[in-house]
Amino acid sequence: MTSTSANGRAGRCRDLPPGTATLAFVTPCSAEKDAAGAPLPAIERYTDPRIREVEAAARQAGADFLIFSGEFGLLEASTPIPHYDHLLLAEEVREHASQVARQLRQRGLDRILFFTAGLEKDPLLGPYHDCLEQACELAAVGLTFMELAA
Repeated sequence: MTSTSANGRAGRCRDLPPGTATLAFVTPCSAEKDAAGAPLPAIERYTDPRIREVEAAARQAGADFLIFSGEFGLLEASTPIPHYDHLLLAEEVREHASQVARQLRQRGLDRILFFTAGLEKDPLLGPYHDCLEQACELAAVGLTFMELAA
C-alpha cells in the first residue's frame, strides 16, 4: 500500500511528542458490501480490498485499526453490523462528529492516520474528511490524512 500525506491537512488537531501516542489506522467504509442479511463483522461486510490492506498495515505497525462508517462512526474490524446503505451527507457532519469524538475519547486514542482517497479522486468523501477532522478537534486527537495512491 502506498500513501502520501495530503497537502495542508496533517496535524491540525494536536501534535504529540514522538513515542507517546496511542495510534489508530482508520479508513472510510465502502459502498461495496456483502449483501448478507445477517449482521457480519465490519471487516467482512465491507468488500473493498483497501480496507483489508489498511488493516494489514495497522497490524504490521502495531497500531489499532478502525473503519469509519457514515452510519455507525468508528468500528472495530470484528464489530457485527447489518447490511445498510448510507452515505454521510454534509448536513449530518456536525452531529456525527460529536458521536465520533465520544468514540475517540472512549478508546483513549492520541493520533489517527486516516487512509483515504483524495477529494479530487472521490468528492463524496468530503463529509467523511470534514467529520473526522471535526471529531479529532473536539476530542483533542492528532489527525494526519494519508492520501492513498491510485
